[in-house]
Amino acid sequence: MIDVKKLEYEFKKYMDMYKADPELGHLMQQMTFQELFNEKFMKENSKFTSLDDMLFRSDFGLTNPMEIEKVNQDKWNAFIAKNTECENWHQFGKLAMIDWMKTVIDLWEQVREKRAKEAKEAKKAEKKNRK
Repeated sequence: MIDVKKLEYEFKKYMDMYKADPELGHLMQQMTFQELFNEKFMKENSKFTSLDDMLFRSDFGLTNPMEIEKVNQDKWNAFIAKNTECENWHQFGKLAMIDWMKTVIDLWEQVREKRAKEAKEAKKAEKKNRK
């Protein structure tokens, strides 16, 4: 089972980063269930290959993640506990959020580094052209 204290600590840490950076916060607002519960995450953290696979194989008759709220939550959480390392859907969602936030931060840092490098090269070229 997942270390709940570590999960809560990491979740808070990354949420604080997103709250502090308006661009990251905006990206979070645009996130979809499919991005959050992407195939890589699902394969690494559950017995399923995708979110659709999990919904279909759950035998709850779900066709999209918005329907999860309509099913018996005790039974849904038991299904999650049986098929993931998490005790319940809430923890599984937090785990997915942490994974998504880490990925976006890594990509965002690459973009920032690339922009800084391009700006440096442009400045260097401009300086060279002045001579």
